[in-house]
Amino acid sequence: MWTTDDMGNLAGRRFLVTGTSGLAAAIIETLAAHDADVIVAGRSPDRAIELIAGITTRHPKARLAHMTVDLSDMSSVRAFVEAANRDLDHIDVLINNAAVMAELKRAETKDGFEMMLGVNHLAHFALTLGLLPLLRKGTDPRVVALASGAHKYGEFDFDDLQSEKAFKPMVAYGKTKLACLMFAKELQRRSDANGWGITAVASHPGFARTQGVYDRLATIPVFGWIAGKTVVPLLSHVPEKAAEGTLFAATSPDVTGGGYYGPQQWGGLKGRVGPAETAAYAEREDVARRLWEESEKLTGVSV
Repeated sequence: MWTTDDMGNLAGRRFLVTGTSGLAAAIIETLAAHDADVIVAGRSPDRAIELIAGITTRHPKARLAHMTVDLSDMSSVRAFVEAANRDLDHIDVLINNAAVMAELKRAETKDGFEMMLGVNHLAHFALTLGLLPLLRKGTDPRVVALASGAHKYGEFDFDDLQSEKAFKPMVAYGKTKLACLMFAKELQRRSDANGWGITAVASHPGFARTQGVYDRLATIPVFGWIAGKTVVPLLSHVPEKAAEGTLFAATSPDVTGGGYYGPQQWGGLKGRVGPAETAAYAEREDVARRLWEESEKLTGVSV
């Protein structure tokens, strides 16, 4: 059974991780504990500095830096990409972790994208394509896209990709995670076809016991409190365990490009990590190509 001990020493490997809380914090600290060079990419410099200070206290030799990017603002993504290509000489592993989860009401990014689609998929799509030159200079470069079991909730309606006609929180969220999964698979196909040398994979955390879960439950009178005390502790696992699927995808020599990895027990909610099941729809190459083309049009970013 794989554990984070199997990651070994990661000295000399540079990881860029989006997000500064929840799963991101667990991923970043575990990488730092294994001597990796980690760049923390988040919208709040104060939160990033606080996270780095805490990790450095526990791991004095940690090599951590932060760069600012607001994934709800494409101008910020473009500025981040420009700064990274100017200031860095390579990236070995890009972990597209940051996400907005199940917004109760439809909201939009600064560019008018539905918030979850904009942050979870479109911003990471643009970020990844913009960082391809740095990834191609890395050693055994990888891109890890964070998906979810929620990717099985629905299929794309390309006439309503922004959920303007119909918005259901978990369905809309699930479609963004489907987009992340299909992006990883299509990125791998394009890497193979064009000789980019990049391994693209997706991962899922299972049911992660993060603050975001409790924040959502707090909006449900009585039942939310009961679920938080009973169902959540039973079916979920702490962020440190939830991060293992992503860490496996990012570091294990046993991953296959285009693969999908995460907890394998309790219906994928938690347990040992390894290859995970995908919905049949997620394997459709025609849909993945269409999604890529639509993402190019929406973001204005292409290879």
